[in-house]
Amino acid sequence: MATMSKAMGRSFAQPDETAEKGGVQIQVVYLGDIKVKRATYPKGWHFADDMGAPRCQDNHVGYMVSGSIRTKMDDGTEFTINGGDVFMIPANHDAWADEESTIVQFDEFDAAAKRFGI
Repeated sequence: MATMSKAMGRSFAQPDETAEKGGVQIQVVYLGDIKVKRATYPKGWHFADDMGAPRCQDNHVGYMVSGSIRTKMDDGTEFTINGGDVFMIPANHDAWADEESTIVQFDEFDAAAKRFGI
């Protein structure tokens, strides 16, 4: 479990890490031992085409800052996350950004980082 010894705030304007993968711009800030990721997806981004794998194998919990992302699960369930929504997406999904979209995630960044070399 994550622990913090004091209150703190951080800005994505001064990230601890930055990366780009499949056209997605990523900034990471640390709050103690918690990593918080902001990712901006370009219009037309598609996980299966742009990330080098047919499905995302990570779970996601976060907040859609702007735009929208369509998601399709392996069982065929489809849903759209819109700006202002909070979300939980289980592993084994595909996703599309029909417009530029920005999310903030509080989740398994280490697993994704290792998988995609970021």
